[in-house]
Amino acid sequence: MNLFVLAGTEDGRHLAGELELRGHQVWVSTLTEYGAQIAEAQGLQTRYGALNQAEFIALIQQNSIEGLIDATHPYAEKIHELARHVSDEVGIPYLRWERPKIVQETSPLIHWAADLAEAGALACRLGQRIFLTTGSKNLKDWLELPGFKEREIFARVLPRSEVLVQCEALGLKPYQIIAAQGPFSQRFNEALWEQLKIDVVITKESGQVGGTDEKIKACLNLGIPVIVLERPRTEYSEPMESMEDFLKRVEELK
Repeated sequence: MNLFVLAGTEDGRHLAGELELRGHQVWVSTLTEYGAQIAEAQGLQTRYGALNQAEFIALIQQNSIEGLIDATHPYAEKIHELARHVSDEVGIPYLRWERPKIVQETSPLIHWAADLAEAGALACRLGQRIFLTTGSKNLKDWLELPGFKEREIFARVLPRSEVLVQCEALGLKPYQIIAAQGPFSQRFNEALWEQLKIDVVITKESGQVGGTDEKIKACLNLGIPVIVLERPRTEYSEPMESMEDFLKRVEELK
């Protein structure tokens, strides 16, 4: 089959590679040039950049795509919705790969939040020095939350020039910006948060691939609270499954 895979993450690229090994013709789309370079290094056919509906449909029709695989980040709500809409529009199957969630630990230091507002309110109650490991996409929204202007905010983001410009435009000083490429080990997290005297960490439930386990374990070892932002639920969400089970579902499309 000719498959179009939205895959800007490590597990998405692995999935695309497995599909190729099973004899499928795979086209990979990533948001960033960096993501495309990694996919190309794996021997995958790639394109990068944001897609609007018209461009999305044109790519599918030009390449005779027979199935659309959405393997984007669990929090990429807009592309999930667009991909499902486009698949309906052109009349091809849509399958959503949802990476497995972490095994939840029970601890008074672990707090779950349904959205940014709840996470922000919790963080302000729990400490003065707040460390964001949620990326740069919603950084403006985080910094505008009530109480955050009175707190010391630290943000870990990708080391890309446009991201650093965004951070500076939002008022973050150099010492508040940790520009580094993950995933990070538990020991790295512990050393960083201990050095910065962090009071509370905010993260997303990005699964083991996204380093969520290492962040939580680091917080527990240091005795500092961690707030985990729950994954968004949509009408397109599907039950969690192993990658092998997902690949079997793709085979059933033939």
